[in-house]
Amino acid sequence: MCQRLGLTSLSYLWERNRVRLLADLVDRGVHAVLVKVAGMGLLPHQHLGKSLAQLSYALHRYHDKYGLDVCGEGGEFETFVLDCPLFPRWRLVLDDTELILDPEDDSIGSLSLLRCHLE
Repeated sequence: MCQRLGLTSLSYLWERNRVRLLADLVDRGVHAVLVKVAGMGLLPHQHLGKSLAQLSYALHRYHDKYGLDVCGEGGEFETFVLDCPLFPRWRLVLDDTELILDPEDDSIGSLSLLRCHLE
């Protein structure tokens, strides 16, 4: 798409070692929670709404066991950033969420963010 628009795509994170990238995100204070899971080992009821920091050990375990990308780049999971150093004044707080399971596969699910606020 960038080429079609005459733009240059800069994808620095794609060049990084995935295991090191996850550690750097957690170490630098990026607070992101899983809002969709669709990968081996990840379970909607168990993992949705948990942070990357909380799930780091499990993500590494599933990487070793199933080949899961610890940063979710294979579509295994999606995240939503609630707080990070780039946003020093405010953070998002989730007030109300809803778990939505895929009707055909209950190992695939998403977390619908119904209400949140800034602190």
